[in-house]
Amino acid sequence: MSKDWNLNHIGLMVTNRNTVLNFFQTIGLGVSVGPQPLLPYEEGNGELTYFQKLEGDPITHKYKTGGAHNFRDGNSQIGDCQLEVYPMKPGPGMFISEYLEKKGPGINHIAFNTNNIIEDTEFLVSKGCELVFKATVNGETVENYLDTRRYGDLMISLRPPMGNWEKTWKENNLAHPLVSDWKFKGLGIAVSDIESASNYYRDLNFSETTSLLENKSLNTKYQQFNISGVSFELIEPLTKENIYQDSLELRGDGVAEIIFLVDDLSSEIEKFQSKGIALMLKQENEDLDFACFDTREEGNLITRLIQT
Repeated sequence: MSKDWNLNHIGLMVTNRNTVLNFFQTIGLGVSVGPQPLLPYEEGNGELTYFQKLEGDPITHKYKTGGAHNFRDGNSQIGDCQLEVYPMKPGPGMFISEYLEKKGPGINHIAFNTNNIIEDTEFLVSKGCELVFKATVNGETVENYLDTRRYGDLMISLRPPMGNWEKTWKENNLAHPLVSDWKFKGLGIAVSDIESASNYYRDLNFSETTSLLENKSLNTKYQQFNISGVSFELIEPLTKENIYQDSLELRGDGVAEIIFLVDDLSSEIEKFQSKGIALMLKQENEDLDFACFDTREEGNLITRLIQT
């Protein structure tokens, strides 16, 4: 698997898109920047293949490209990270709807651009990660989803490199005066069996950036993996009274938090608290200063900020 991926977005599945976008903007977390731009128009034939259920046969839908587009996704720009907020109805119809029915709102995928989408897809499939969604235009893949949920319940989506249209849209979002200067570090993924989860990510060719460690402030065992600068922090709680244990009990394995690097942690704490957001945990020592905030009201996400 190539390791020159570029983060495109993280995908939050919800039932109430506008409420979620409004909440994030109201508390100063992210700025609503509208739907993603369409791919440049290319005349020809499009094809979608996806699973209604993650067990069973996929469905293929063929269509002519172009024409009117029903924008469904919203996006919240959180620092330099694009958070896709996609609305679905819980229940049957598509695997994402099943996810919402089973677990409620939450991050279910992370999307990367790659120069080697065919080879990278084939590698993940060879590791037992089933291809559960594929979109093509004139036979060329424009997006797919791979079932990398075995430990951590997080899918990987791959896309070809961005075109100028999408790059310009992203640059415009970053220039928005209300968007913070936070730097996205990665995801905190709550797991019930960290040894098995670590072995799984290791087998998928993710780079290990730490060994298996213990965080006494958080009362957790953790290990960090990395792909193209994005940290996947696997976290197993050691006590019942634990913010990550809450996530496991509510939703099982899955993304519990989004993690950012900030220049002035004290200032960010004041901003969040002025908006009524509870400080769940704070650590100050010579090794690392960080704070965790309870931003779970919409989207089931904790926000962790780390002092650079």
